[in-house]
Amino acid sequence: MDEDLAQLPGPRRHLDTLEADLRAGRSCVWYFPDPVVGSGRADFFVRELTHRLEAVIPVPGLVSRVDRHAGPASLPTQRAPIAESRQPWADTDHGQDTDLPGDPYSSLLNRLIAPSGSVRPGPAPAAAVPAATLEERLAKELGVTGDPVETLAEQAAAGRTPPVIVVRCWNETSPEEAARLLRVAQATFHEAGLPGPVRPRFLLTARAADLPRATLGSQGRAAVHWWWRVWTRLDTEVLMAWRSRSGITDAAGTLLRRVTDAVVAEVCGPDIDRALALRDIWDGGGLGTLRRALSRVLPEPAAGSAEPVPPRRLSTAHASAPDAEIHGAWARGAIDSWDGRIHPAHGRYLLDSNSQELRVLVCHAQNRVLLPLIEEARTTLIHLVPGMLRRQRFTLRDFCEKARSQHWKNTDEAAVPDLEELELGGLSHAAYMLALTTAQRHRLRTLHTARNTLSHRTPLDHDELVALTEVLTTDWTAG
Repeated sequence: MDEDLAQLPGPRRHLDTLEADLRAGRSCVWYFPDPVVGSGRADFFVRELTHRLEAVIPVPGLVSRVDRHAGPASLPTQRAPIAESRQPWADTDHGQDTDLPGDPYSSLLNRLIAPSGSVRPGPAPAAAVPAATLEERLAKELGVTGDPVETLAEQAAAGRTPPVIVVRCWNETSPEEAARLLRVAQATFHEAGLPGPVRPRFLLTARAADLPRATLGSQGRAAVHWWWRVWTRLDTEVLMAWRSRSGITDAAGTLLRRVTDAVVAEVCGPDIDRALALRDIWDGGGLGTLRRALSRVLPEPAAGSAEPVPPRRLSTAHASAPDAEIHGAWARGAIDSWDGRIHPAHGRYLLDSNSQELRVLVCHAQNRVLLPLIEEARTTLIHLVPGMLRRQRFTLRDFCEKARSQHWKNTDEAAVPDLEELELGGLSHAAYMLALTTAQRHRLRTLHTARNTLSHRTPLDHDELVALTEVLTTDWTAG
């Protein structure tokens, strides 16, 4: 599925913005939530971006994907000390305290550091080869032995095509190293007077914990991008449309599937994987069937974790980056900005049968699909009213006066509404003035009932949906 994701409107727009900054000579820092990195999807989008560019130089990391964990690389957890005989060198004072109280690594250091002249018990371990620094690995990729940043500046001044240096910070072991390299490179290129179009640029991709906290969102001349507000409703709906379900040929069934897909998109939000899984096992039905299907596709909550509480400030969802209040939840992949509001990625809170949240989301989805079609049906009927009027007994003014809403009845008697302004309730109230067939009266009553139900934030049940989709896909003149 990942191959399709880069073609979706949201990710493609996000990649376009990054590409434009890099081509303009700006280095970029690109932050991803932890689960996007852990799943390998972040690496996929990095490859998609670099495939658009020329002269890309990826710097090999020190951590493979197999060894990568959800957090940044760290020292090993302290093991319980093993009882052993007292060693003579352990009491020798050579000017350094290697048995610090409260230090979780003190016993580890005691086993690794022995004073000169002492004999370490057991076989001597092989000397560890120090890992190459990020600068050394960059120099190797450039084929030089000196300072790689100075080399990049010299090559750019000589007219060489400026490269894009890609550092996947989640494959590094030192959070400070990549940030320091970026700062040094920016200062060096600025001092060399390199204009934007010829300046080498860096692309640092990272989780929030992969770079020093002080550098988040403040990389100087670098552009900072966040995997935030990327997914949209359109992405979810397009992805489901690409995987259209077979077996439906009639118009009413197709419309019912549209409503079902809209509900899935509304409930799952930015979690596109969950949306596709839910769509596969839920083919419509009431809130109970939806809640049971949702419980089957939602991941089990981590121990001690709690659903994040979305902030009430409207501006948070429209900000260019997750603010401090929700930064931790965003980094855990628990929250995202979707369709102009903060949306929990995994909605286990929706499984609570005492909560109204799921009911509201289903109603929103039904409104989004059905209200425009109900309005279209109302407008079509309005255009047919003059021809359906029982002219022997009623005039058009009589009809409009009878069909006006309660709002109009509370105004001046002379204020008779225009025909186009009449609502479904008024049309239904004055329907006896029209020469309607039994089927047409049923359609009008169904539209009126559905419109009232949805306007009170109450979702239609399955039988009501089936009846409404039949009405919305049948012409008024069909009898």
